[in-house]
Amino acid sequence: MPIDVADTTHNVFLKLNKHQGESNQIDTIPLKVTSIGVDVSRTVPALPVPLSSIARGQSETIAVDLGMASKSISLQGVITSGRIRRSHTGTSPNYDAIDMTAQELAQLIASGVDSSGLAHYQNFNELVFLFESNIDENYVERGSVTKIPFTFASRGSPLEKDNERVILPADFPVDETSTGLTGFIEQFGFTLDAEQPLEVGFNMSFRVATIFP
Repeated sequence: MPIDVADTTHNVFLKLNKHQGESNQIDTIPLKVTSIGVDVSRTVPALPVPLSSIARGQSETIAVDLGMASKSISLQGVITSGRIRRSHTGTSPNYDAIDMTAQELAQLIASGVDSSGLAHYQNFNELVFLFESNIDENYVERGSVTKIPFTFASRGSPLEKDNERVILPADFPVDETSTGLTGFIEQFGFTLDAEQPLEVGFNMSFRVATIFP
C-alpha cells in the first residue's frame, strides 16, 4: 500500500518552491530517513600578530568574528512508493492524491535537483525534519511534547532570553508546520537494487542558505 504523505509517522519532508500555507501534505515529498547528520562550520578570520612573541614571550593571533558560518545536512535512507499531492492537481483543499512508485519518486527528486529555482514545481528549497520538543519558544514547558522542525533559531523575542543583543532573530518553530531549513539540495544519489524492487536507497546533502531570486 502506498505511503500517504498525511501519515503522521513521517518526520522528514522535502518542500517545493511552490509550497505555501501551513501544511506538510501539499507540494512535499515524505522521506524515510535512517540517519541525519548536521554539520556547522564557523568561519572566523585569524591573523597572527607579527613580533608578538618578542614583546610578550609568546605569539598571539587576532581573530575577527564576522558572524559567518556554513551549515549543511546529510541524509541517508530509503524511498518507497508514496502518495503525494500537488497544488496544480485538483482544487483546494481537496487536492488529488497521486500514487507513485519508489523509482518515480527518486526520479522526481533527481529532476528537481537538476532544475533551477525558477521552476517552482520542480525545485526543492526547504528541508523539514521533525524532533520532539518539551520547551517552547519562550522557555515555557509545553503541556505535552510537540514535534517541531529542526532549525538554527534560538528561543526568545528580539533582545530577550537567548536572543539578548540580537535585533532581528529568526522565529523559533512553534509546531510541526513551522518553517524548517531553507536552502538547496547540494547532492542527491540513489541506488536501484534488483533485490529490493519496492524501495530505493538514497543519500542527500542539503545546504542551508537564503537563495536569491
